Amino acid sequence: MRSRIFWELWIVALRIQVEAVSTDLRFIAAFNAALCIATTALRASGLRTVTQAGHHLKTIGSLELTIKANPKVIQRFKTFNNKRNKSVYDVAGAVADQELEAMVKLAEELKNNTLAWLRNLHPELLPAGPSGPTRAGGD
Repeated sequence: MRSRIFWELWIVALRIQVEAVSTDLRFIAAFNAALCIATTALRASGLRTVTQAGHHLKTIGSLELTIKANPKVIQRFKTFNNKRNKSVYDVAGAVADQELEAMVKLAEELKNNTLAWLRNLHPELLPAGPSGPTRAGGD
């Protein structure tokens, strides 16, 4: 249940297009959406990471085992993890518009692949009905 709530919140966050919010913060929101999607796949598989240094990388790497993500997608996600860390901890203004667009695209790709995976292997975890992500072209 809790993962479903987080999933729906991050899908909403991914759609936010507020120009007053910095590119860095929008990038971080998109990264967090993608990380939540990866966490959802991990939790749907009955697994979780231990909260410690490197747990984001472990969650990202788990996509290879859960949804069978392409290694190039995982590598791109890891690169964005480094960019997110730089933006959060080191310097403001580190994210270019193109990087934001690429991060949003990656999150959308992960969302679509994870939804397809959930439909096939764990349909009981998806909300039913026309407002849920199980509808055609679903969100």
